[in-house]
Amino acid sequence: MEHGNLVIWEPLQVNPFDRFHAPMNLVSMHFEGDFVLKFNTFNSSKEYIFTYKQNQSNYYAIRHFRILEEFIRHDIEILIDQFRLKRESLGLPKLTYNHTFFKIENSSFLSWYRSIDPSFPLQEDCCVEHHLYITSNYFIDVLSEQQPTITISTNNDSGNLIE
Repeated sequence: MEHGNLVIWEPLQVNPFDRFHAPMNLVSMHFEGDFVLKFNTFNSSKEYIFTYKQNQSNYYAIRHFRILEEFIRHDIEILIDQFRLKRESLGLPKLTYNHTFFKIENSSFLSWYRSIDPSFPLQEDCCVEHHLYITSNYFIDVLSEQQPTITISTNNDSGNLIE
């Protein structure tokens, strides 16, 4: 169960996803050196490709991930409600859409992973973040020291992807 604090994460300048009105669909996921997540929305010709790259400066594309096939994660729903109530108590405007991307500070998932991986660097030696993707059918948690690169592909009339 997650006990951290949610922070809105805006990896896309123009976010087409709304958790309830334009859900994010997981198209594919693979982890072969790079960790790649592909998403789209219903009735859209665009695919949003999030790539965590493995290279010389990032030996690990990601440290760990998990994917849960659930429609509701009560622990996350509680965090979202706490996030909303905190915004209201601070007098901040209501959110204009239902977010699908979050970072989790003080993540219990990250703390758990640190406890089981003896190769994990000390907290002061690395900056691992917990990224949360909420899709139409899955909750995807990613622990990484980097931000993903994002590309958008569009189907043309012949069905080929253009990047």
